[in-house]
Amino acid sequence: MYIPAWIPRLLTPEWLTAVGTVGTVVIALILAVWGEEIKGSFVRPKLSLKARVGRPYSEKTVWRGLKVANPASVYYFRLAIQNRGNTAAHDVQVFLASIERVTAAGLEDVSRFAPMNLNWSYRRSATLPVLLPHMPPVFCDVGHVTDPLYKNSLSEDLPGIPQQDAVLALDVEFPPNTGGHLLRSGTYRLHLVAAAANAHPRRYKLEVVFCGKWFDEEEKMFDVGLRMQCI
Repeated sequence: MYIPAWIPRLLTPEWLTAVGTVGTVVIALILAVWGEEIKGSFVRPKLSLKARVGRPYSEKTVWRGLKVANPASVYYFRLAIQNRGNTAAHDVQVFLASIERVTAAGLEDVSRFAPMNLNWSYRRSATLPVLLPHMPPVFCDVGHVTDPLYKNSLSEDLPGIPQQDAVLALDVEFPPNTGGHLLRSGTYRLHLVAAAANAHPRRYKLEVVFCGKWFDEEEKMFDVGLRMQCI
């Protein structure tokens, strides 16, 4: 391969040092201006959401502090949120953007529902400060079904619903007095957004099939009472 004679004369220690210095300055300027963007392309959290019915996603428990003669049973149904990225996610939230009801004519918007964040399980808070990468999932409450005997005591009843029928109460951050978070039996599509302060939002569609009945046996409630899955 032919090499011009003037090129070797340029490859002096002084010339190479000058080129190295300029290169170092250029790289430093690039990192100063676009460093965070470059880092963010390789180091970032990645949220995932999974849904199913059954332990540990679901559980039967009792209401605490409810002034009734006997413990009021309640079923909770949850989502599993995990960070599959390579750095911690901060201020993680799961937002319930809208709900549609499946009817014979197609999808019908549940207009009385107000978009809101869901609460994290056992925390009663809509914001999870930190979600570490590659750890077991953290659960977020979708909703709960209370024994119909006590739904009036909790203001979880709907007009036109027989006393013996159950109601699905969505676990939103601020349950409205209008009952917009309460659902009667039916098939629903829940549109969810999982996001964090340092992670791109990810959208999910959750199908919930609720029969509107109460079953004392966990196995039957988890098999017949309510079913949900991401679609």
